[in-house]
Amino acid sequence: MDQAHIAQLLMRHRTALYAYVLAGVRNHADAEDVLQNVSLAVVQSYEQLRDADAFLPWSLEIARRRMLEHYRRAKRLQPLDPELLTQLAEAAVRVEARQPASTHQAALQTCLEGLPPTSRDLMLGRYEGSSGGVAELAARLQRTVQSVYAQIKRIKVALRECVERRLAAET
Repeated sequence: MDQAHIAQLLMRHRTALYAYVLAGVRNHADAEDVLQNVSLAVVQSYEQLRDADAFLPWSLEIARRRMLEHYRRAKRLQPLDPELLTQLAEAAVRVEARQPASTHQAALQTCLEGLPPTSRDLMLGRYEGSSGGVAELAARLQRTVQSVYAQIKRIKVALRECVERRLAAET
């Protein structure tokens, strides 16, 4: 396996890795930092991986070690029980094997494209990072913050139902 193949595997399993790390460190900023360290370690040690099918468990073990290292450096944090980290890794492998995150992402993208343009623009404005938050988005749309939150909630429900229908139809 070469570095390009490892990078593809890393991108394919990024969602599962991030979810695992976030569950372990319980903070988005820390999770991004740890995931960056994991990605670097994966790319640097790719020659140790013998089988692409073992990539996720292998990278989750690297993530577990990086999380424990993170806890050692940040002494103020209370680490999760190592057994719990192991159980989370096993659960991540089972979930990813049952329905890869890429399948969810494809279904979500299709459902987003099916939204009315105003709803799609609202969701993109809220989640793509260009907005300064819901208050700024509401001001730009000349609406109340509460009405924007309410519409986002309705759109999320519609998206979740759409994704669930698409995934159910695929299986």
